[in-house]
This record gives sequence, C-alpha cells and structure tokens, in this order.
Amino acid sequence: MKKEGLLKLIGDSALPAALKAYLAGMLVRKLPSSLREALRKEPEAFLAGTAGLLRGAGLALGCSGGEALARSGFDAANLAADRLEAALAELLAVVFLRSEGFSALGFIRRGIGKTADISAERGGLHYAFEVCSTRTAAGALSVDFLELKYDKKIRQAKVSSKKRGPGRACLVLAAGPVSFRGFFPDEELAALARGLYERKNRPLNTHICLLAGGRAAVFPPWEA
Repeated sequence: MKKEGLLKLIGDSALPAALKAYLAGMLVRKLPSSLREALRKEPEAFLAGTAGLLRGAGLALGCSGGEALARSGFDAANLAADRLEAALAELLAVVFLRSEGFSALGFIRRGIGKTADISAERGGLHYAFEVCSTRTAAGALSVDFLELKYDKKIRQAKVSSKKRGPGRACLVLAAGPVSFRGFFPDEELAALARGLYERKNRPLNTHICLLAGGRAAVFPPWEA
C-alpha cells in the first residue's frame, strides 16, 4: 500500500491521537523500525491489533488505552526508533500479567536511580518487572543472548522488588515485533527460560518471562 493510503488508515483508526501522530511521523520520515515494517506489511491487522492491545492494557490498569500508553512513558514527539517498541512491550507485559492473575498492576514512577517498569501483586506477594523488547526473532533466541539481557536489566527489578519489603523480581523479554494475539504456553520458550535460570545458579525470588509472537513462558512458575 502506498504511503498516502497508509496515512489515511492511520488517521481513520481507533488509536489515540498521540499514537496516530507518531505512526504518521514514522512513515513520513522512514524511520527504521520493526513496527514500521509490520505496519507496511499488514496495515489493517497491525492497527486493529494495536488498538486491541491498548484496550487490554487499559482494562488491566483501570484507565483508557491512551492513558495506559501515556503511563508507559510514551511520547509522540520522541521518534527514537525503539521507543514505541519499548512502550508496546510494556503494555503487552501488563496484559499478560493480568491474564496470569496479577492485580494492583501499575507502572513504577521513574525517579532517581534505576527502577523496574511495572509493579504488581499475586498470592500476597509483591513483584517488580523489568521489561525488555528486542528485534531478535523468537527462533534466534539463545541462552547466551538472554543472559546478556538479564545481566544488564535484572538489577533494576531486584532493587524495586525490595522497596516494599521482600518481593519477587522478574525480567520480561518480548522478542520480535510485539504481537497482539493471545498468549499460549510454549515448551521451547520454557526451555530457554529454564536454561537461563539455571545458568544464573537458580537465583532466589527471581523469574524469567519470555513473550514471542503470541507464545509465552515463565520459569520458575509463579508461586501459588
């Protein structure tokens, strides 16, 4: 589809005005992004799926989809290639966690020092989640690759998990372009998550969560 047609689809979509402006700017400026590629390849599915993701995140957070996107720290004026990918990965994590029975979901306010992205509760326990998006396709994931992300990001989750007393820390990694389909347990992802967990010597009070193309895995399983 030509650029003019894509811009009209964006303008006519149910997306928040700020996101419409971002997507239009991304197309006009030809910014490199896996989301831009997905938009050009399947524009109607991409726009409908994004709108559905925002609705789901809004339900989880008790607000509108547009407000959920804003709470993630998304800024339509920031056209950095990975900013929207990061924001949608955080919303995807919120929707997934709600489907896993978590409550009191919310974004952690950015302040001085490193903090995690999301806080939530389950089974009387407090959890802090650091979310990482990557353009790496699910089929190209490896324990070595995941370890690099873990070593770089897990400290933020661990620091935030301790601010309200003993809690649980989790690294959530969304692989490839963010998918807006449902979540289905996946044995391959589970094996990768377990492999990373064991390589890091089975860290206490820590979980690894992988999301990729509608597939999901958590290791070790959430505590009852």
